Amino acid sequence: MKLATVFPKIGFFLFLALVFLTPLFFWPFTPDFYEFPKHFLIIIVSLVSLLLLGLTFLTERQVRLTFSPFSLPVLALIASFILSTFFKAPNRLDTFLDPGQTGTYLSLGLLFFCAVNFIRTKKEVDLLAHAFTSSVALLSLITIIWSSGLASKIPLISSIQYLASNIWSPAGLPLSALSVFIAAMVFLAVQLLKERNLHPKSVLLAVSFALTLVATGILSYRLFASQDFASRPTLLSHRASWAIALEALKISPLLGVGPSSYSAAFTQFRPISFNLTPQWTLRFSVGSNFPLHLLTTVGTVGLMAYLFLALRTYTTLIKTVTSPSNVSLAALAAVLAIFATQLFLPSYLVSTAAIFFLLILAVSALKTSGSSLVHESNIDIVAASSSGNSPILPIIFLTLITILVAPGFYFATRAYMAEARFQKALQFAAANDGKNTYDTLISAIAANPYRDTYRIAYSQTNLLIANSLAANPTPAGLTEADRNTITQLVQQAIREAKNAAALNPTKVTNLENLAGIYRNLLNFAQGADAWTLASYRQAIILDPVNPNLRIALGGVYFAQKNWDEAIRWFQAATDLKPDLANAHYNLSAALREKGELLRAVSSLETTIDLLDKSSADYTKASSELEELRKKIGEITPPAKPASSQLTQPEPLPTPKVNPPLELDQSLSPEAPATPPSNP
Repeated sequence: MKLATVFPKIGFFLFLALVFLTPLFFWPFTPDFYEFPKHFLIIIVSLVSLLLLGLTFLTERQVRLTFSPFSLPVLALIASFILSTFFKAPNRLDTFLDPGQTGTYLSLGLLFFCAVNFIRTKKEVDLLAHAFTSSVALLSLITIIWSSGLASKIPLISSIQYLASNIWSPAGLPLSALSVFIAAMVFLAVQLLKERNLHPKSVLLAVSFALTLVATGILSYRLFASQDFASRPTLLSHRASWAIALEALKISPLLGVGPSSYSAAFTQFRPISFNLTPQWTLRFSVGSNFPLHLLTTVGTVGLMAYLFLALRTYTTLIKTVTSPSNVSLAALAAVLAIFATQLFLPSYLVSTAAIFFLLILAVSALKTSGSSLVHESNIDIVAASSSGNSPILPIIFLTLITILVAPGFYFATRAYMAEARFQKALQFAAANDGKNTYDTLISAIAANPYRDTYRIAYSQTNLLIANSLAANPTPAGLTEADRNTITQLVQQAIREAKNAAALNPTKVTNLENLAGIYRNLLNFAQGADAWTLASYRQAIILDPVNPNLRIALGGVYFAQKNWDEAIRWFQAATDLKPDLANAHYNLSAALREKGELLRAVSSLETTIDLLDKSSADYTKASSELEELRKKIGEITPPAKPASSQLTQPEPLPTPKVNPPLELDQSLSPEAPATPPSNP
C-alpha cells in the first residue's frame, strides 16, 4: 500500500468507528454519562482527522478540496457559532467544552471537510451506510430489551442504579434516541423502496427497519401516551420560547445571547405568565424547538445559516431523485426528517451528529457515483529546488493544522481530566468524605479553572467544613487556631463563590450560590447581612419574575426584624405569582410581626384558599389563623380537618461565632472577583 493512501484509509476507518459508536457510547466516569463523553469523542476524532488530512496532502504533494452543495452552509453555521461565542458568550471556553455548543459544531464541521476527502470508493460509502444502520439497529434492540423489562432481570444490570430505568438508552435522553430512530427509519425506508431485488442486503435493511420501527413505537408510547407521567419529557412551551427569543433579539438581534447561554436568557426574559404554569419552578437550558433556540443563542445569523443548510438539503434531494445512488437520496431524506423533528423538539448531540454524518454520507455517495453536484479541486504551489520541484502548500497546511490541533488536544484532555476528577469529588461527597472531596475539587479546578460549577461545589464544601468546625468546638470554646481555620475556610468559600459569578455573571444560580454563602455567614462574620442583601438584589436583576428570590430576600429582612422591607418583598412575590401560597404565608407572618393583624388575617385566608384541605399545611395555617382572630377579637370558626408547602422566614443560621469573624472587604459582592482570565 502506498504511503499516500495510508492516511486516508486510517482517517476513513476512524470516522467509520465514530459513526458506529456515537449513538451507543457512554462513560459513567464523568458527571454527564452520555453527552459529554460523545462530545469529547467527537472532538478527539476531529482533531486526529484534521492531522491525518494534513499528512494526506503532504504525501500526495497537493491540497485536494472537495466542494459540495453543503460546503458553504456548513461553513456559515460554524462561523455563526464562533462569532456568537467570541462576541456574546460570557464564558467563551465553556461554549467549546459544553456538549452541543460551539465545540461540537466546530468539530463536526471539521469532520465534514476531512471525511469527504477520506471516502473515495463506493465500497467505503456502503461500509459507512452499514455502520450507521447497524448502530441504530443495536440502539433499537437495546431500547426494546430495556422497555420489555428483560434487562432488569440480569443481576449485573439490576445492581447498577442508572441502568434500572425502563427507558434507559446509551444515546442519553429518550427524546435523543427517538430523533435518531425517526431519521434512521426514513433512511432505511428510502433504501428499501429503491431496492428492486431480494438479496441479503435488502433483508438486513428490512430487519434493521423492523427493529427501529418497534423501538420507535415503544419509546413514543412511553414518552407521550403512557400513564407513567414520570417518563414524559418536560419541554418549555412554544409560547414562552418565542417570547424569550423576541426579548433576546431586542438586545442582540444578529448574534443572540451566546451559545450555552439559553438558561440565562430564560431566567431574564421569560414572561411573567410562565409563573402560572405547572413548570414555573423549572429553569430550562434549551428552547421548545431548535430554530427558536438558535434564534435566542446565536441570533438571526445562526438561524439563517441553519435555514440555508436545510434549504440546500431539500434542493439537493430534489436534484438527486433520479440519481443512481440510493444512499445519497436516503441520507438526504433522513437529514430532512431530523430538521422536521427539530421544528417540534430541541436538538440533541446525537441528532446533531447524525445530520453531519448523513451529509458526509450523501456527499461521498454523490462523489463516488460521479455526480456533477460534487467536484474536487487540486491546489498546487510548487517551488523549484536543487532536488526538483517541492510542494509548498501542503507543508503550510500541515503546519497550520499542527498549530490548531496541539492546543485543541491540550484543552480537550484537561477538560476531560477535570470532569473525571469532579465526578470523583461528587462520589466522595456522597460518602461524606470531606477531606477527599476538598482535595479532589482543588485538582478539578486546577485542571480546568474556567468551569463555574467546580467553584460552586468548592465554595459550598469550604462552608460545610467551616460550619462543622464551628458546631463542634472544644469544651473551652473555639481556640485561636480554630478561629483562624474557620476564617480561612469562610474566606475561601466566598472567594470561590465570587469567582463562579465572575466566570459567568449572567447565570443566576451563581448569584444565588453567592447569596446563600453570605446568608450562612450572618452569625459568622461582620457585614455579611449587607452582602447577602446585595447578592439577592443582583440575582433578582438576572431573574426578574422569580417570586422565590423575593421570598428569600424578604426572609433576610424578616430575620433582621425589618418588617417594612420584608413586607415589601413578600408583597412583590405575591404580585409575581398570586397563587403561590408560601408568598402569602410569609407576607402574613411579616404583617403579624409588624402588628397589622387585619392585613395578616387577610393574607393568611388567601393562603388557606390556595392549599389542599387534606394537607398538613392547611391544618397549620388554619391554626395560625385561629390565633390571629383571637388577637383581634373575632369569632373563630371550627377547625377543619387536614398535610407542607408553607415555610416561615428562616431564622439566622447556626452555629454562631462570638465575636464575629472580621472578613476582608474584598470579599464583598461589590468588590471585583479575580477568576482566571477568559481565553
